[in-house]
Amino acid sequence: MSNDSTDRKDEAITNGSEEAFDLTGLLLDYLSKWKWFLLSVVVFIIGAYFYIATIVPTYKVNASIYLNKADAQSGAATLDPNSPLVSMKTYIDETELEILKSRNNVIDIVDSLNMSYSYWRKGNFRDIPIYENNAVEVKLDSVSLRNLTSPIELTVSNGTSENKFDIVAKTNFNDAKEEKKLENVTLPCEIDLSQGTVTVSRVSHVPALEGTEKVYIRNPRTVAAQLASALNISFADKSSTIVRISLLTNLQREGVDVINTLVDLYNRQIIEDKNRSAIQTEAFILERLVMINDELRDVEQRLQDYRQAHNIADLGAQLNTSLATKTNSESQLAEVEAQSQIISSIENAVAKADEYSTLPSATSDQGLNTVIESYNRKVSQLNRMMETQTSDNPVVKSVQEELTREKSRILQNISSVKGGLNARKKNIVAIEGRSAGTLSSVPTIDKGLQEIFREQQVKVNIYTFLLQKREEIALQKTLATPTARLIDNPVGEGPVSPKVSTIYMIAFLLGLALPAAIIFIHRFFFPVFKDQEELQRLTKLPIIGEISNDYDTEDPIVVGENVSTAIAELFRLLRNNIGFTKNGADKKVILVTSSISGEGKTFIATNLAMTYALTGKKTIVVGMDIRRPVLAHKFGLTNQQGVTTFLSGQCNDISNLIFQSKENENLFVMPAGPVPPNPNELLLSNNMTRLVEQLRHDFDYVVIDSAPIGLISDSFLIVPHADIELYVTRASYSTKTCLKVLHQAHAAGKLKDAYIVLNGVDMKSGSYTYRKYGHYYHSNNTYGYAYGYGYSNEKDKKSKK
Repeated sequence: MSNDSTDRKDEAITNGSEEAFDLTGLLLDYLSKWKWFLLSVVVFIIGAYFYIATIVPTYKVNASIYLNKADAQSGAATLDPNSPLVSMKTYIDETELEILKSRNNVIDIVDSLNMSYSYWRKGNFRDIPIYENNAVEVKLDSVSLRNLTSPIELTVSNGTSENKFDIVAKTNFNDAKEEKKLENVTLPCEIDLSQGTVTVSRVSHVPALEGTEKVYIRNPRTVAAQLASALNISFADKSSTIVRISLLTNLQREGVDVINTLVDLYNRQIIEDKNRSAIQTEAFILERLVMINDELRDVEQRLQDYRQAHNIADLGAQLNTSLATKTNSESQLAEVEAQSQIISSIENAVAKADEYSTLPSATSDQGLNTVIESYNRKVSQLNRMMETQTSDNPVVKSVQEELTREKSRILQNISSVKGGLNARKKNIVAIEGRSAGTLSSVPTIDKGLQEIFREQQVKVNIYTFLLQKREEIALQKTLATPTARLIDNPVGEGPVSPKVSTIYMIAFLLGLALPAAIIFIHRFFFPVFKDQEELQRLTKLPIIGEISNDYDTEDPIVVGENVSTAIAELFRLLRNNIGFTKNGADKKVILVTSSISGEGKTFIATNLAMTYALTGKKTIVVGMDIRRPVLAHKFGLTNQQGVTTFLSGQCNDISNLIFQSKENENLFVMPAGPVPPNPNELLLSNNMTRLVEQLRHDFDYVVIDSAPIGLISDSFLIVPHADIELYVTRASYSTKTCLKVLHQAHAAGKLKDAYIVLNGVDMKSGSYTYRKYGHYYHSNNTYGYAYGYGYSNEKDKKSKK
């Protein structure tokens, strides 16, 4: 073995089995399959569209509230940051948040907004939630609603006639499905289910039912738990009074109502907490007021009885009053006597006065003066009438009669006034007597009066204090203000889910990632190589040629006379490259093998032999894949006789086992023959040596189609008889493991002068286009070599005809 061969061998042993990751090959593989990526992206984008169409949008409703905690935090500004009170304050603040989103609060919200009933309108891809514009209304009694163990689903649709409806009610009870159907019923109606009676009625302000509505009835606790999970409440950054509230919901209007109701309920609870102490104090005060009022009434009754018993009110004042009363009584008595005399004088004057004459009216009684003045006016009127009329005139007589009656009334009034004056005189005399008695009994009465008065004053002070406190509490209750105040009203944004742009972006990336992953996984688990450049990075053994898969015929012979296709030229190039190897002119016996079946060794062997035959060289193709013979079939022959016939000694005349091919007069074929029971023994026999020597003598070139070395060892037994070994691999088929088989065999010395032939290369693939190989070019379906030899597809078709 030459030094050059030994050097290549050592190099292959040390470097040929290295398998570095081929990033360039992977990228070029991606570029060559751009249609896959485009199709995948389109499919994922369409899938994303339908996915978005099936998702109910989720909106985010945000609000900010201000917590007025001035009373609780009035001294917060003076707290030391390291003080334990700061931690306590933080704990209190967090407690406020927990109160805001407490279960009771959330359940109250659910009850206030009837969120246990959710209404949906049936759509094409998804159901659409509706709020406050549902055409039907569903009710379940409160007891059944609180005890609901599984949701109730109702589907309401228009019936076959106007104002008739079809209703389907579904639920699960005790792990059993329950379903009831009502057809063409009039609303309102009732549906009796195991979990309660459901009432379905029409909503008056919604004109008609459009399509189909679905109603879900759920336990308020379940709805509250879902609402609490969607509700986020936290303090604003660097603030303990500004609270941020956000809610994820399918309905923005419902979200706004939820936050408003949450704030209202919280304020109501805060006001109740503030007033709870005041209410208890007020009840105590009212109870004490009733008791003190009763005691004060008893004291006042005793005081009244004492005063009545002693005929006094204020003893000191009464003493002064008695003195003043005595003096005043004497003055009043003189006045009354004077008036009595005046009245008596007027009475005498009236009694003695002529008829129809004016009367005196100088009395202290204003009523009497008014009556007398009225009488005097009528007298004056009568006197004027008498100047023009006689006494027989009816009008004059009428006036006279009226004056007579009024005079009688005047006398009666005078008598009444006199009686009043007499009574007043008696009263004044009595008062004067009592004043004199009081002045004499003052020292004795004063002591008992002071004792009762002191007790009364104590009760009055207590009563006054309680009344004052009651008014303060009433004012406190009136002035109680809400703690939470909205500073940013609830506003919806979104939808925040599904994020359309994000989903489309993910779909786009997945559309790129899926084919990329498939290609990568395929390359990783099935590490094949596609072209010569990839193969060169995997082995240090020389690559003597590559054969394309660019042919559209089932004929196993693609090389022929006047055929200048790309693949034919590649076989000619392979033939020439063999000649340019070291001592290439002496290499007459060419062994063609591979690692596994299907790599195209028989195809390479037959067409390589054809290239030699076209040069006028007598060439033979020998089928030595004696375990699985296929060569004879390629040339339309049988395996009844062949190599195994000679090796087993059944036929000693080699010429009887050789057949001339129909493709070329210089090309001959020696089939493998029948499959023997002992292939290895036959290949090791002396007949094998005789066979090869005879073929060397009779033919210019001998091309041996041997068995794959990765499956059996037959080819290694033929190697000593060959001048050169062509190891066939197939692009996009042979794996890197196949190269390991080659490297191991070469390192072990089982192959003496091995070269690699890459078969099945797709020269139309993007990898070749992107690599811009220098060996040949590709433009407008024309292939050629860098030195200018080429062909067109049309020419190829004509040549084959």
